[in-house]
Parts: sequence; structure tokens; C-alpha cells
Amino acid sequence: MNCRRYVIVFAMLLALAQQLHAQVKVEMSIKRTLYLVYEPIIVTVSITNLSGHDLTLDDADSQKWFSFQVTAGDGRIVPPVDLDYHLEPLNIPMGETVKRTLNLSSLYAVQEFGLYRIKASVYSSETQKYYSSPASDLEITDGKLIWEQTVGVPGKQSNRTISLLTFRMEKDNMLYIRVQDKEAGLVYTTNQLGRVLLTYEPEVQLDKENQIHVLQLVGARTYVYSRIGLDGEWLGQTVYNVVTTKPTFKKTKDGNVIVIGGQADVPVAPGTPAEPKLSDRPPGFPKS
Repeated sequence: MNCRRYVIVFAMLLALAQQLHAQVKVEMSIKRTLYLVYEPIIVTVSITNLSGHDLTLDDADSQKWFSFQVTAGDGRIVPPVDLDYHLEPLNIPMGETVKRTLNLSSLYAVQEFGLYRIKASVYSSETQKYYSSPASDLEITDGKLIWEQTVGVPGKQSNRTISLLTFRMEKDNMLYIRVQDKEAGLVYTTNQLGRVLLTYEPEVQLDKENQIHVLQLVGARTYVYSRIGLDGEWLGQTVYNVVTTKPTFKKTKDGNVIVIGGQADVPVAPGTPAEPKLSDRPPGFPKS
């Protein structure tokens, strides 16, 4: 009985010691646990200064002050895309928390199917210690291909392969678009266009510049019209409601694509992508 009491006391003292030495608290949140290959994996990292004084985090010798620990399901360590990345020092006032949001897919090669375990880690040169967040697990898979077309890029000697994929989430089927240059091995975007009802097959049209127009059914009488460029750039998204007729595409004589039928609603984040592109490779830790 006494032995058991000593074990409990020792465990409590160990936990207290860990708390006392936890001068930097690191937390990490990931939106989902299941992602398509090449899809942006948006991670938010919170760093709280518990040191009792203002703290500066900066690289020291070969130690980077911020990194992720990415482990594949087979135990293999996944290194960063750029092994020699540099981050500007970060100043955190006493007792305050700094949050940063970034795209893990652009920083680490997590493009193979399977399971991954992720931790965010911060190194303090002051204490010469690492502080890590609890681990989060995620899985990389792919969707079901429903449409694909390879087209040329106007004014360039290169091609783009455009793919539409459906992916079953917990509650809904989601529609994704992928734009890639297969010959060069570049993926310009793999982005979610929103939920889709598969009772109506998404309509796809290319205009004279080969820009991509997608019309998908998202509700009983609601459609979403998305426009995407050949480099994965987001050109806008508009909601259409069925009033007397449903919306559909029409190609004009000059090669443009327009929507006829339905009633346009307020544009959804015009000119702004819902998620960062995979081709965006920030050199270091993003700003707020």
C-alpha cells in the first residue's frame, strides 16, 4: 500500500516539475483528419510565453526555433521540403499568445497515401529545450475522378491537366478541382469547390483562354458556379438559385462562357481562394 502511495506521489511531482519547466506552451489544431493528396493542410499553431518575461525565439546554431515533427505510418521521419529554411526571430511578450496559420503541404512532403502523425515544436535558445504540442493524426488519400481534360496554356509551351474529383466526407460529398502539369511534375492546386449533390453531374466548360468554369448542384434548388485559372488561381465563385429555370452554361461566339437561367446571388469571396494553393511555398513561418 505504501509503495502505491509513493508511486502516486512521484507521478504528481513529475507532472508538477514538467509544468514548472514548461516555459513555452505549444498547441496545434488541424481542421480535419482526412485530406486529399496535394490538398492544402491548414494548421494553426499557438505559442504561449509562460517564462515570466518577454521571450525571443530565434535560430541557434543548427537548431531551428520552429519546426514540425512529421512521422509517416511506417515510422519514417518526413523531412521539410527545404532543409535549410530560415525563420525571422519571433518576440512574444510575457504571458501573451501568438498564433500562426500555415499550409503544412507546402512545407513537408506529405504527398504519399497513408497515415501521418504531426507535432509542432518550438526551440528556446534561452532554456536550450524543445517544447512540443500534443500529436495529431491525419490520413492522406484521394477522391474519385469524374472528369479530366488536358489543355494547352495560351502563350506557353506547356500543358495543364484539369481534374474534377468527388470525395466523401463525414456528412457530404465534396467536389474538388486539381490543376497540374504532369510532364513537369507540378501541382498548381487541389482545392475544394464545396459540397455536391451527385443527382446532377457537375457541368464543366473551358473558355477561349482554357480557363475553367464549373457548375455544381449543392442544394435542392441551389447551384455554385466557380472559375479557376490554369495556374490554379481563384477567379471567383457565385451562388445561383433556381427561380423558374435552372442555371446552365452557354459558350458565346467569341469563346467566353456565361451562365443562363437561374438567379445570381451574392458572389462568394470574389477573387479570393478558399484555401492557399499548394504551389505557394512560403520560405518560412507565415505572418498572421
